[in-house]
Amino acid sequence: MQYTNRYGSHRLLQQHAIKRNNIATTLLYRQTTIFQQQHQRSITTTTTHKHTHQTTLNNIHPQHLYQIINNVDEYYSFLPYCNESKILQTSNCGSMYDAVLTVGFSLPSSSLLPGASSSLLEERYISRVKMIPPSTDYDSNTKRPIWIVEAKSIQSQLFDSLKSRWQLSIVDDNTQSGSIDQRQQQHTNNNVNSHDTNNVRSTLASCNVNFEVEIQVSNPLISFTLNQVLKDVAKKQVDAFEKRCIDVPMKMI
Repeated sequence: MQYTNRYGSHRLLQQHAIKRNNIATTLLYRQTTIFQQQHQRSITTTTTHKHTHQTTLNNIHPQHLYQIINNVDEYYSFLPYCNESKILQTSNCGSMYDAVLTVGFSLPSSSLLPGASSSLLEERYISRVKMIPPSTDYDSNTKRPIWIVEAKSIQSQLFDSLKSRWQLSIVDDNTQSGSIDQRQQQHTNNNVNSHDTNNVRSTLASCNVNFEVEIQVSNPLISFTLNQVLKDVAKKQVDAFEKRCIDVPMKMI
């Protein structure tokens, strides 16, 4: 797979990341040593953390959420725990891209250095993202189109592996209040402004969301932190994407 590079070579990126994280990595090492002494745990064990968040987003079309998920350059402006987001390069076919993210989580108080009031676990990593539009994938059970976005880390200092998977589908019309035609007519009767295209479109479908996260780590301090925050992080991320869909109109294709 060939890529179009947007922000320079991976080597320069890696050098920048190493320089930027040098102090943070040293602090993390010291905290990890103290944590191991307190909890008598070995750093050699790899632990896998998984969480799946399922929900339904009313009046948001899957295509709209699909667009927001793949607009990585804007993550930093609305996504919790995300301090940096940028697409680095895109495949020539347009279905895959590499992106860099910097995320930060507060460390649990039991793992802090003596005298420290708070600390932040921050990681800058690169993921390879694959977009699977509904034209190439359908739900075998419902025969309805599904939108899929899969990401896997390809460069990370703190995580052995980080994977995520979004699966989006249209809510069955029978589970909503009225058919598409009925809801469209209701919108017309309510005299909705013709320029409010996002509002009109949003009433025509709702979105089933299945968001999966899997992280493998060897560092016991990071593992302990993930146990505390992963479920909450997943929910807050989905909530943030829902709000972003409300704030940003869907692009017409």
